Amino acid sequence: MNIIKRKVVEHFVSKKGDTLKRYKKLESFQRGNFNEVQELVETRLKTLLNHSYSNVPYYRDLFKEAGLVNHTDEIELKRFTEIPVLTKKILKTQYDNLVSEDINKRKFFVNTSGGSTGEPVSFIQDEEYAEWREAVKILDDTWSFRLFNEKQVRLWGSEKDLLHGKETIKTRISRYLKNEVWLNAFQMSPDDMKDYVNKINKFKPVQILAYVESVFELAKFIEKNKLKVHSPRSIMTTAGTLHPEMRMKIEEVFQTEIFNRYGSREVGDIACECKQHKGLHVSSPTHYVEIINNKGEPVKPGEIGEILVTSLTNYAMPLIRYKIGDLGVWSDGKCKCGCNYPVLEEITGRSSDIFIANNGNRIRGGYFTKILYDFKWINKFQVVQEEYNLINLFIISDNITGDIQADIKGITDKFKEVMGRDCKIEVSFVDEISFTNSGKYRYTISKVT
Repeated sequence: MNIIKRKVVEHFVSKKGDTLKRYKKLESFQRGNFNEVQELVETRLKTLLNHSYSNVPYYRDLFKEAGLVNHTDEIELKRFTEIPVLTKKILKTQYDNLVSEDINKRKFFVNTSGGSTGEPVSFIQDEEYAEWREAVKILDDTWSFRLFNEKQVRLWGSEKDLLHGKETIKTRISRYLKNEVWLNAFQMSPDDMKDYVNKINKFKPVQILAYVESVFELAKFIEKNKLKVHSPRSIMTTAGTLHPEMRMKIEEVFQTEIFNRYGSREVGDIACECKQHKGLHVSSPTHYVEIINNKGEPVKPGEIGEILVTSLTNYAMPLIRYKIGDLGVWSDGKCKCGCNYPVLEEITGRSSDIFIANNGNRIRGGYFTKILYDFKWINKFQVVQEEYNLINLFIISDNITGDIQADIKGITDKFKEVMGRDCKIEVSFVDEISFTNSGKYRYTISKVT
């Protein structure tokens, strides 16, 4: 039956466009040597820049001002890093000028970001981009031991993607043929999670695709309640920072490997882990990635910086040097898997996950999560920096036994070690902590920039 499903899906995918052809190209590209990969990226980047100069008003003016175009109207690729960074604010204010003038010749659609930072944006993408996006997903799945159309459970939470109980018949048929079961990460009460475990055990997926925080919460629930759960070949995590403690717990409970994937609605899937688990390979044929410091200079391997992404496949509304809002680190070595794509050592979190002390010290949100993971009586938490000297710590707990005041004092003391002795730590016990509009859950948020 699964073979029939796969053939039906392949038929409809081939009718719809060139997704499978593009996937085959990506398969071939990943085996190219370093020079071939570099040449491919430069060619694609130059083609995108030429298109943007000829067809996109915003970039036409910007390239001239940046000196990217020489006297013969040719693109000077060596001046690429002088192009001003594209921010969410610019994307909003210059929306019309960022649309390609040949838009009516393209099959395009409007998309929106999840708004996990409180700053959702709209943008236009086209059919060619969508095909490459899906091709990247198929390739990433093969890296995590899931072949095309094999059983997958999705623990997902976006309102745009998931309206539990309100799916159309067409959506239900599509998910059935694609061998997908969707679980709503918006609804994760104890009863919901018990039901999810039952569905996973019944369906026996090859892969679970999940928000990092959601599958972590599910893993803790399974362990706490001593439940048995099906072990898939792999779990693909995305849409959040995968801290080492989280990886360890999820892999221990599900008895499988985690493959972390990094992407966004604006530009699709950017990078993914391979079986070596030594970082995330950037999808070079589809994305050009930079990491810069606060002076706009490229960082060295091992240094944290702001991630800029240029989508090489979306010509309807090109996003060039787009400041995506995440922090990352380049690896200083080559991966043993043989793929010559650049490797991100880690995604360290959102730029708004960086806490800033009064003395200017910058502290990664992971410092706080590492402290709080150690306390078994804490079910869930969120750390919010409201001001330089004010942090709110929200805690959900249903298993407080004995005197926890010593634990609270230990937690606040460790917070003050990095934030300063004058920093006030307000601890509140709550029944619920809200998800973002995109369904993601954020453990750390800094409102100080």
